[in-house]
Amino acid sequence: MNGHAHPDSSFASPEHISIGAVVFDRDDDMVGMVSNIVGTVISLERPTGRQWHTFYRRLRPATERENRQLRALAKLQRARTQGMKNRTDGSG
Repeated sequence: MNGHAHPDSSFASPEHISIGAVVFDRDDDMVGMVSNIVGTVISLERPTGRQWHTFYRRLRPATERENRQLRALAKLQRARTQGMKNRTDGSG
């Protein structure tokens, strides 16, 4: 694959999915990172802490754009978390 996932291509089996992979969940219309695989059920998470489970056939590899979106969300979440720490440390 050249970094551009076809929007309709799903995984042939759960064995084609690896922990840490960035995938798109068609049911939730959301990109997430694979955190666990149990049989045909895939656990996903987002940098915001949202976690959910879905059937592997509902997933497809994320496109490069979706990968960038997830990285941007992670960066935003880190900045928000850092901002909250700064506000509670008494230096404001």
